[in-house]
Amino acid sequence: MSTEATISIVPAREIDSTLAMELREWFEAEFGSADRWAAPHYYLMLDLHRMPAGRLGILDTRVRVENEIVRVGGIGGVATRRDFRHRGLASRMLSRAAGFMRDELQVDFGLLLCRHEVSPVYAKAGWSIVPGPTTFIRSGVSATYPNDTMILPLANKTWPPGLIDMMGLPW
Repeated sequence: MSTEATISIVPAREIDSTLAMELREWFEAEFGSADRWAAPHYYLMLDLHRMPAGRLGILDTRVRVENEIVRVGGIGGVATRRDFRHRGLASRMLSRAAGFMRDELQVDFGLLLCRHEVSPVYAKAGWSIVPGPTTFIRSGVSATYPNDTMILPLANKTWPPGLIDMMGLPW
């Protein structure tokens, strides 16, 4: 990969309003604006040749798995601009995010939701599908996610079995 690729992780509270609007517009272009999503605590941004090429959100949060509360690094809004796809940028972003969640946030697991057709991208980066079901709050009511829930072990711990409750909005 070109040495002109740079990755930065910035706390969401430090993002200026212009960049915040650009990130929101980028997210909505990729994922739509009809649904509400939890706001990330951090943004990981990848620039290639000084141009924004990839982004994802990171949350430091907790989920309930059956009767156990598990602190996770949530990954959401993973996007690579169309003209930069198929260059391994998503893998590079996921690797950097995993290191940040493990070393800086010191969480035991990463957790993300994705469509079936993109789960192989995450599997190549070490993520595994876990059985759910996974629930969250959408429009004030409980909803069940119909696709894949994936985890990334970041410590020497075993993911507990059972229903996954995101205890709020999905990310």
